[in-house]
Amino acid sequence: MDNAKFLTRCLQLANYARGYTSPNPLVGAIVVHDNKIIGEGYHHRAGQPHAEVMAIKSVKNPSLLSESTVYCSLEPCSHFGKTPPCSHLLVEKKIRKVVIGCLDTNPEVSGKGVHYLEKHGIQVELAPDPTPFIELNRVFFTNMKENRPYITLKFAQSADGFIDADRGLRMGPTQISGPITSCYTHRLRAQHDGIVVTAKTAILDQPRLNLRNFSGKPPRPILLIGEKYIPDFELLKSFEIPPLLISQKQVDGFDCIHKDPKDIEQWLPELLHWGITSIIVEGGSLLLASFMQTNLVDEVHRYTSPILLEAGTKAPAFEKDFQHQNRLCDDVLEVYHGSL
Repeated sequence: MDNAKFLTRCLQLANYARGYTSPNPLVGAIVVHDNKIIGEGYHHRAGQPHAEVMAIKSVKNPSLLSESTVYCSLEPCSHFGKTPPCSHLLVEKKIRKVVIGCLDTNPEVSGKGVHYLEKHGIQVELAPDPTPFIELNRVFFTNMKENRPYITLKFAQSADGFIDADRGLRMGPTQISGPITSCYTHRLRAQHDGIVVTAKTAILDQPRLNLRNFSGKPPRPILLIGEKYIPDFELLKSFEIPPLLISQKQVDGFDCIHKDPKDIEQWLPELLHWGITSIIVEGGSLLLASFMQTNLVDEVHRYTSPILLEAGTKAPAFEKDFQHQNRLCDDVLEVYHGSL
């Protein structure tokens, strides 16, 4: 029971940095002596000290370390990156035992951290159920396993199944969901590295694609530019963060991936080279449907409002079952999570 309690605390600590550690995983760690927590830490940002380092540094009486157990949500690293290996530090401090939530699937670590610890006489124990620790880092494990970013689709629909009313002479999209849903959406944006829309959506809707109703790190706009809709320089410069363009033609002054924007599976892996480990897709119905057809969707957030539009642009039909449902004031949120 104590192991479960202490590992749960590691999960809590790791979540404090959600939205800030990309491309690194979320990791929390604690130091326990005589069944009491004497040190805590978590990985704050990429390039900064890892969770185990922060936890050990927080211990006020270092003489207790050799009699202590370290709990960490993810296998300690064993390679030299931007920071030294955590497994080496644990050996250096003569930690008695290490309890790990789940193994790291990064080829540079996978099992090597455990091997290094055991080789140097440290007892290693794995959590009996790694599921919550894998779920904590759905993005990271998807990057490692699939060699692509984690993909979340988000859209709002009316009670009768439309995502926008007939435009006519009206400019801009129809406001469907309420203010609570807007806050939730901006929180979701803060948890992703990039936000994908088509050039058509950017031109017709003029979205800011930033965070206004939640504090955090805004995602980088990713614009899919085809032949028909070409955004002008002023529109591209209007974004808070310079956009990354997916276009077969070069656009001077902007980062660009030279791929056919319609060929999603071709340009998706390229995003990892730009430090984009997760994307939220907020484009129109056709873009959402095209992602659904690739069967590469990891997560879907569908908001349903009580309003009726009676006509307009139909919402995409998502064929899989939503596992979770929440009420956000007048709106209903349904969430789908794919299996890892």
